[in-house]
Amino acid sequence: MRPGMFTRWLTGWGVACGSLIAAKAQTPVPPVRTYSVKVDLAPMMASGYHVSAEKLWGPAYRHALVLTPQFYRGKVQNITSDVTDGRNVVRGYGLAVQHRIYLSERTTPQEGFYVGYGPHYQHFELEFRASSWQPEVADNGLTYYEYRARNQKETINRYGATAVLGGQLFLPDLPIFLDVYMGFGLRKAHARATLPGSHYNRGMSDYGTSGYYLPVGFRVGVAW
Repeated sequence: MRPGMFTRWLTGWGVACGSLIAAKAQTPVPPVRTYSVKVDLAPMMASGYHVSAEKLWGPAYRHALVLTPQFYRGKVQNITSDVTDGRNVVRGYGLAVQHRIYLSERTTPQEGFYVGYGPHYQHFELEFRASSWQPEVADNGLTYYEYRARNQKETINRYGATAVLGGQLFLPDLPIFLDVYMGFGLRKAHARATLPGSHYNRGMSDYGTSGYYLPVGFRVGVAW
């Protein structure tokens, strides 16, 4: 190869490489969203408000820690419990911790199918109305036991663990996503009430139920 031709070839190669590097530098790189906050819509049917915060980690961003504070306040509904006449309300709080593993690497982190597992704790205070025998002081100063409808209270502490399979999908060109999941769980409840027994263990969705259950949820969230 002649010296002049080699010089022209080397110059052209340098110009081409420089153009490629400049083009690559100008190409916008989508941001890696490693944080998200989401609201679960399913617990609202039980007057519950679950807000989850998620943080990704790992070189491929396939692992995540999800913390879900839970708050309960409102009326007890027929969908969860046998509602009695009169006042029937719930107040409570809880916390769920989950290790989530996304099953495949994706261009958009936090997207795709995942498995998750972890423990949770819940505390409920319920007020309802039911008949019971209670001491009553009459006008003459004597104490009598009378059976009638009264305001009652029940306190429930419940703890357990779940394993779920779900999937997250981002809306086109938006940091907003949908998260749907279902799985299997076990939990144990301890109740203390002004009446004997527990009055909130009708089924898997009730506040004081122990045993296995099938967690199902639908979340809407935003990532950054």
